[in-house]
Amino acid sequence: MEGRKPDRTPVSFWKHFPDADHDPEQLAEALVEFQRRYDLDFVKLMPSGMYGTEDFGCEAGDPDPETGAKRLLKGPISRVSDWAALRPVPPDRGARGRELRCLELVRRALGPGVPIIQTVFSPSTTAAKIMGRDAFIAAAREHPEAIEGALDMLAETEAAFARAAVDRGADGIFFATQLAGDGLMTADEYRRFGVAYDMRVLEAIASRSWFSMVHVHGSNPLFSLFSSYPVPAISWHDRRTSPSLSEARDMWPGVFACGLDEWGVLRTGDPAAVRADVEAMIRQADPTRFILAPGCVLPLDVPPENLEAVRGAVESSNP
Repeated sequence: MEGRKPDRTPVSFWKHFPDADHDPEQLAEALVEFQRRYDLDFVKLMPSGMYGTEDFGCEAGDPDPETGAKRLLKGPISRVSDWAALRPVPPDRGARGRELRCLELVRRALGPGVPIIQTVFSPSTTAAKIMGRDAFIAAAREHPEAIEGALDMLAETEAAFARAAVDRGADGIFFATQLAGDGLMTADEYRRFGVAYDMRVLEAIASRSWFSMVHVHGSNPLFSLFSSYPVPAISWHDRRTSPSLSEARDMWPGVFACGLDEWGVLRTGDPAAVRADVEAMIRQADPTRFILAPGCVLPLDVPPENLEAVRGAVESSNP
């Protein structure tokens, strides 16, 4: 984070625990066990991807069998005018309170020496999860003022939660946006409905956290929009889309968290192939700006021996 050369390449990876993420004690236990097995250089907390919608009346369906992620089953928004009935939710109650409790348990178990970042979704991402992605994008184009009012409310909610997470022991946040890739929004649209509200959340903790990262989900992300975000690191699907790590060097001033091929060799190869792939990534990376990490959540069926191969490869690396 300070731009100095590390003694070896830092590494972390993360997965959903769909059978445990409804209960803070069970999820904390799963996260701590995962960390103690792999001795990662930071822990990304792994709430359900729908946790931010629960307090607004959403229900999530069964988890995806490959990733463990959950999707909207039922929500409170059937028309744009329904947003007017929703109000900011406090960070210490409901689902957000549950995730703060999980954070406290993980911090207590791992102690102060392990960096922990809490997953926080961007206001536009939470809005899309509440309303349904395609309906939200259509509403933003057709009724922008109403959607901006909803995003104001969600930015207030997520900023309060980010501050509470830092107060409870997080070193920062993993700030995930799911609308700045896959051609879902134009650059101008994301500036209006994304950047303006993202910054309110990130600036709420910028002076109080030393390690946060922005995660840009999807293919061909609007990468250049994020260069001014007040976070030291960026995460994206570098092995599956543009920009590649080499292409991104002039587009982002800070640290890159990427490099693991979680849908390719990490999932389907053997440990020797995984180790060779990791070593090749380390050789091409700038050692002062690189954390080895997946482009997104690991598939649930990645073999544990392959994750151990990743950990062994970085242990012997000499950037």
